[in-house]
Amino acid sequence: MKTTFLLGAGFNVDAMAESPPIYGHSIYIGEFQIECLYPMLSDLPRICFEVATLDQPVEELLAQAQSDGKWKPLERLARTIMHADYYLGQELTKDGAQNSYSKFFDHFPNAQFLTFNYDSLVERFLYCRQRWYPDDGYGLPVVTNQPRRTADHPASTSCVLHLHGAFCLYESDHQFIDRTGSGTSWYEEIDPPQYQFDPHSIAALFFPYRGIGPTSGYEPVERRVIAPVPNKSDGLRARFVRRMYQQAEALLEASGVAIAIGYAFGAADEASYAPLLKALERSTERRLLIVDPQAKSIANRIANAANRLSIVPIAETFGGWARNQFAMGE
Repeated sequence: MKTTFLLGAGFNVDAMAESPPIYGHSIYIGEFQIECLYPMLSDLPRICFEVATLDQPVEELLAQAQSDGKWKPLERLARTIMHADYYLGQELTKDGAQNSYSKFFDHFPNAQFLTFNYDSLVERFLYCRQRWYPDDGYGLPVVTNQPRRTADHPASTSCVLHLHGAFCLYESDHQFIDRTGSGTSWYEEIDPPQYQFDPHSIAALFFPYRGIGPTSGYEPVERRVIAPVPNKSDGLRARFVRRMYQQAEALLEASGVAIAIGYAFGAADEASYAPLLKALERSTERRLLIVDPQAKSIANRIANAANRLSIVPIAETFGGWARNQFAMGE
C-alpha cells in the first residue's frame, strides 16, 4: 500500500540546517554566505511587509492587501520561497548528499504527497529520483515547455497535489492565436482550461523543462496560490483547487493511513483540512499520524472533528523524526 503524506510549512523548516553553507561571490565584497529560508508564519511580517512586528495578524494584512489589488507582499513571499528552492533544492539533492530529506524520500519510495506548501522542494527530490515529472506528476495533464517529448521518460510514480496552489503551476483559460498569418492575434477561450508548468526562476532544477514567461494566458507567480489569509473560501472554490481536492480525498480514502508532517491543523484552516479528515474517516484503517513538535496538542485539538480516526502524535521535528528512523509511534 502506498503511503500518503500531508505536508505543512514545518516539513521545510529543517532544510537550511540540513544544507551545508552556500556561498556566492561579489566583485564588491568578495565571497559571502547566501541566506535561504522556507518561511513560517512568524517570518511573514518581515518578508511580506519588511517590518519586525505588526499591530494586527499578518493574515489580515495580506487579505487587505489582496483586496486592494496590492500584490507586492505576496510577490516578496514568492521570491523568498523560490530563492530557497533554487539554492537549497540544488544543495540538498547533489549526488551522494545525505540529509534527512534524501533519507526520507529513499525510505518511502512509493509515497504520494498532499501539500499545503507553494514550493517545489518535494518535486525536486522526486525529479532527481525519476519518480516525478511535471507532465503528469501534479495529478492532471500539464502543458510544459521542453524540447523533449513526454514519451521520452516514464510515467510519474509519485504525485504531488498542491492543495493551496503552487508557484510553478497555473491555470490558463485563454490564448491568442494568429489564424490568418497576418500578424494579428485573436483572443480564444480554452475549454477545458490548460494547466501550465512554468518553473519561472527555478527552471534549472527541472532541466530540460523551461520557463514559459509572460505569454498569453500567463498568470503572475504570486497569483498562482491561495494566500495565507484568514478566509480561504474563495480560493478553495477555484477549479484547479477543487480538482486537487477530489484526487486528494480519493487517495486518502484508498490508503487509509496518512502521515501529516509539520502541519498545525490550525482553526483558521479548518475549511482546508476538514474534507481530508472526512475522506480518511471513510477509509478502512482510518489512521492519522502527526509529526510535529506540538503533535500532542494538535491531536487533542482536532480529536472532536476527527473522532472516528485513530490519531498517533509523534512529537518530533521532521529532522528529529528522520534521526529516529521514521518510527511510526504506537
